[in-house]
Amino acid sequence: MKRTVLFFLFITAGLSVFAQTNAATWRITQRPSGDGLIELVFSADILPAWYIYGVHKMDGPMPTTIGFTANAAFEPVGALTEETPAKQKFDDIFETTVYYFHEKAVFIQTIKPLADAAFTVAGALEYQSCSDRECIPNEYAFSIDILPGGGAAAAEEESLWFFMLAALLAGLGAIIMPCIFPMIPMTVSFFMSGSSSRYVSLMKAVIFTLSVTLIYTLTGAIVAVFKTPAFANILSTHWVPNLLFAALFIVFALSFFGLFELRLPSGLANRADRQVDKGGYIASFFMAVVLAIVSFACTGPFVGSLLMTAAQGASVVKPIIGMGLFGLAMSLPFVLLVLFPSLLKRLPKSGGWLNAVKVVFAFIMLAFCVKFLAQVGQSLGVELITREVAVAFWLTLSVLLGCYILGKIKLPHDSETPRTGVGRLMLAIAAFTFAGYLLPGLLGGELNAVDPFLPAATKPALPLSGAPHTPAIAIPQETPCGNPPKYAGTKMHTPAGINGYFDLQQALDCAKTLNRPVLVDFTGHGCVNCKKMESSTFKDPRVVELINDRFVWVSLYYDENTDLPPEEQTADYKTIGKRNRAYQMETFKTVASPYFAIITADGEIQKQGLGLASAEAFLAWANEGINQ
Repeated sequence: MKRTVLFFLFITAGLSVFAQTNAATWRITQRPSGDGLIELVFSADILPAWYIYGVHKMDGPMPTTIGFTANAAFEPVGALTEETPAKQKFDDIFETTVYYFHEKAVFIQTIKPLADAAFTVAGALEYQSCSDRECIPNEYAFSIDILPGGGAAAAEEESLWFFMLAALLAGLGAIIMPCIFPMIPMTVSFFMSGSSSRYVSLMKAVIFTLSVTLIYTLTGAIVAVFKTPAFANILSTHWVPNLLFAALFIVFALSFFGLFELRLPSGLANRADRQVDKGGYIASFFMAVVLAIVSFACTGPFVGSLLMTAAQGASVVKPIIGMGLFGLAMSLPFVLLVLFPSLLKRLPKSGGWLNAVKVVFAFIMLAFCVKFLAQVGQSLGVELITREVAVAFWLTLSVLLGCYILGKIKLPHDSETPRTGVGRLMLAIAAFTFAGYLLPGLLGGELNAVDPFLPAATKPALPLSGAPHTPAIAIPQETPCGNPPKYAGTKMHTPAGINGYFDLQQALDCAKTLNRPVLVDFTGHGCVNCKKMESSTFKDPRVVELINDRFVWVSLYYDENTDLPPEEQTADYKTIGKRNRAYQMETFKTVASPYFAIITADGEIQKQGLGLASAEAFLAWANEGINQ
């Protein structure tokens, strides 16, 4: 009976692994452990209703194990361990005691550096995730750069910290919006009026802050529940959500400019207001509900941007953390003002400056629409907005913003500004400086700081002083074997200067001819980090030379909507992008981009696990792959 059950479970896993999301979201960090040793810390956030097994060997379930890519720069010390012991239970299906983790798991592997120089630790964690219905074998491929002295760079961890900082700043920024700022004195007065002691006032403010944080956290949790790699892919590449985001940002911008006023149904706020009038601690919760409803017209762009960014990333906890921090940052000042009521007198009075803040955000939202509209065109296979048009639009917005800040342009609800203050002057200088920076981009010049957010160049640059912007497409495409690349007529491109293919089989055939490995680049038209690497890492001559001399390069686009030849289409995929995404998921168990792997001419994995990386990190990783 036991063997029959095990056989059934693993057959089920084999049939469903390609359609399932990994039950755990991993991140890797490092910390020194003394005596020159370094601990690699693998932290997993596990989806509800799922669990993974610990490191103990069991009669049935697959324990979590680690394997390293060979590297002479370090050696493992001991085995993989658990930071906290796994839970134990007797499993009726496996008929044995199992050791498992639910919700969170942390594993530690100690390594010993063998040289005082930077090196990369790469490998994979193999583990089994189970729910009440099925068990799936999984793999987490990792790569982390260890710097001299024990430093490390973990792109996913840095991304999460940056996102958390952005969420906090967005929450603080929302405070000065016209829908929220005028409510501060009224709300603080509500906390303090009728209270028998300062403690009661403080408790009301704390409940208010926790309630606001809870409301926004629940919003993030709803997004997290429906979040899957397929959902993230659709959200970032499909024309429908991108057109929706563009339309929403345009509507909010026009509202901020003063064309009309956005409001939620007044009945929602009125019902919450009636609960506030009843007083007591529970009134603090309904005051938080009122704030969330009334502030929607101002916080909508902040909330939408955070949720969109979180939903497109790999981490399931991002939406929850981001929205929670947003709500906390927006509501915490209310507690501080109850603690220090004298600060109320120092707050600037509501006035025309609040409307000016709204208008500045309106300009910024219009600028963001460029990326959404460009992705809409890419998804539909049309050039809806070119790089030149996008640069011209941004330049125009920057000049108009500078003029508005100086008071040269007046909009509805603006008040008179008799003189220009130092703050306005500095903001105007920043706006005009950005416009000057964009000016060479009209003629095709490099705009490295913003190029990842712009459509790709489609024609050569005009002669300019400085480096021209090398167009990424519509130029003769060379290949390592000299044969024309398949799909060369599409807008897919390799990084400038790198010779390669867009079809895996064509790259494998060339690799057999040249006796080289294939360097696979999983990329996308809408991948901002991919564009960042094109404008930085792949501009390094050493990287370009190494790739062209030692590898056969293939760029596999996950969002290319060109149909495959009829004989290559299947029931699961009919476009180039869907086939590439299926190959990435089936072979490498990830849908990350950028994502690099080295495979043999027979398609066997030689090295994998590199994402967004600097030139130095890429060179170290690629050279290790050559020597394996």
